[in-house]
Amino acid sequence: MAFEFIQKHQLLLELEREAELEEARSVLECTSSKLLSLKGVCFPKLVVSNQSTGLYGRTLITFEPAKHHGMASLPANQVRPGDVVGVYPSVGSPSAASQLLTGLVWQLRSTKVIIAVEHQEEQLQDGKVFMLVKLSNDVTYKRLKRALNDLVKSTNSHSSHLQEVLFGEASLGSPLNFDISDLKFFNSDLDASQQEAVVFALQQREIAIIHGPPGTGKTTTVVEVIRQAVHQGLKVVACAPSNVAVDNLVERLGRSKDINVVRIGHPARLLPEIQRFSLDARLAASDAGKLLIDIRKDIDKTLVSSFD
Repeated sequence: MAFEFIQKHQLLLELEREAELEEARSVLECTSSKLLSLKGVCFPKLVVSNQSTGLYGRTLITFEPAKHHGMASLPANQVRPGDVVGVYPSVGSPSAASQLLTGLVWQLRSTKVIIAVEHQEEQLQDGKVFMLVKLSNDVTYKRLKRALNDLVKSTNSHSSHLQEVLFGEASLGSPLNFDISDLKFFNSDLDASQQEAVVFALQQREIAIIHGPPGTGKTTTVVEVIRQAVHQGLKVVACAPSNVAVDNLVERLGRSKDINVVRIGHPARLLPEIQRFSLDARLAASDAGKLLIDIRKDIDKTLVSSFD
């Protein structure tokens, strides 16, 4: 059953991706920048006002409306921080051949947009006019594809039993036996049902589901489960369907001095108050990271001088 599931979904994933790319390509190459702007996915006339290093080593490029083209502020749009955008010359329709850079939107204001670029292979010339276009994000596709490939490889690994349970090919193991009479809850405000859910989750060998309507304290319960698991010496990987949901977990767990929290993800997609928990921030605080800070200062001086 698992193999059939993987094969079917690999095919469906490829078909979906091909259709998405073809649609995006068609829209970009057959639509003028003016119409893309009206759709809210394009900033048509921008100039580079600043370039610097930031977000733990990435290049931050600030674009502002080209005032000599009559642009005082950015048009109404559907672009949000964390979105992937492409940088193109302002002349003609955007295409794969004319794309100069891709980056993630870090900050968006009415009069400027700042993007974070991982690798800047082409220097954007001062005085040139550019346009930014919102692109489809292939991160989800890559992760889904990698997960399906990992399912194939993990047939004989320690996780294979969990796969068999999830696909209904094996039964759940018997609950773990440990003395819950000595269990002390970190959160003393948990009600009886939340405490019962915590104990239930800790006793399961493979999987536990905590279900309930919105606002009933599921996240609070999960945070307690994580803290109890860490207290037992376990390492925990916590995931959620959105960046905001993960940030919520990090924010709550970060209040605990007994837990070492590391947030995985691009800093541009994290809430500002969560960035200190990011892997990039942890690396920057290391000895090697401090050396990189000095190097980035030299890079910034060079970039600033290129705009003088």
